[in-house]
Amino acid sequence: MKACGMTAEDRIFLKQLEELRLDQMRRHALGDAREVVARAEALGPQRELEHAERDRQATLRLEENTRRKKEEEESRRLGELRRLEEERRRQEEEKRRQEEARRRQEELRRRAEEQARLREQRERELQAKREAFRKAQEEAERRAREQAERHLREEAQRQERQRQEELRRNKVQADIVDFFQLYDAKWQELKLSKTLTSVMLREMPWPLFQHGCASPDDISRRSMEAFIFHPLRPGMETKSRKDRLKVEILRFHPDKFNSNIVRKLRECDRGRAIEIAGALARMLTNMMAEEIEKETNQ
Repeated sequence: MKACGMTAEDRIFLKQLEELRLDQMRRHALGDAREVVARAEALGPQRELEHAERDRQATLRLEENTRRKKEEEESRRLGELRRLEEERRRQEEEKRRQEEARRRQEELRRRAEEQARLREQRERELQAKREAFRKAQEEAERRAREQAERHLREEAQRQERQRQEELRRNKVQADIVDFFQLYDAKWQELKLSKTLTSVMLREMPWPLFQHGCASPDDISRRSMEAFIFHPLRPGMETKSRKDRLKVEILRFHPDKFNSNIVRKLRECDRGRAIEIAGALARMLTNMMAEEIEKETNQ
């Protein structure tokens, strides 16, 4: 491991060189001390004492220097250990920061993926809603078209029914008008013809919406009223109810009917014709009396 440009082997080598240097200094110091002792022996006791004191002071200084160098070396060693420990902590802190940065990046990536997933999910949901709305709109439009087409068909059918009903009514009305015209034509022929002598009973024009009348039991007041007062009866549109009744009374009055009409029927049908005409005359007379009474009461 390198620190400040030096390797661990370089530091060990420098330490060994320093120890050699210190050892040489100690050896030189001891040699100097021996020389001092020899000079002191030569100079005498006083000199010996002085030299001994100086030597002692030198030894103390040497020891002090040695101790200080050891302390400095220990301080350098501790400093190196602290530096190494600081480097280790720095590297661990850097590793921790890198791991934290990696975790943050991973978290950001995870959040980005989650947001992308949520956006995709929302987009799918929105697309599904759009598709559902489109289908619902198409379904509504289809139903509207079908309803419009159904209404058109129903309207066309209704108009066709109305047309058919109108045709039917027109035909019914035409048939009614034809029936009235035939009724009046028959009466016109009965009154004016001088040659009729064999009219059958079923050919007689009775004031009823039916062909043929065999007995008075075939006549009802309701059927007579429906015939006489019908709004489509030609020539009677402006006549009152009394005037309409008067026309029929004159036709079926016994004096005129028996003298002018009966003789134009077949002899076998004359008796029944007289009975039917008599019943009609009585009903018509009663109806006229009621109309006169209504006018009087008004």
